[in-house]
Amino acid sequence: MPNNQALQVFYGTVPLILILAGIWFREQMLLNDILARLRSIETILGRASERLTVLETRAGIIYHN
Repeated sequence: MPNNQALQVFYGTVPLILILAGIWFREQMLLNDILARLRSIETILGRASERLTVLETRAGIIYHN
């Protein structure tokens, strides 16, 4: 049977573990949100690039450096 001090240490670590887990899950959610936003920006830029290619093709050959 654990003594009083061992129980205090055990119950003191439980909130710490919960706080650390909460911080980690929040960080993961933020990272997923950032990645989703970057993917949407990449998709938009890809569409703009395709549209620019179509316009350049219709306009004829345009000089690029």
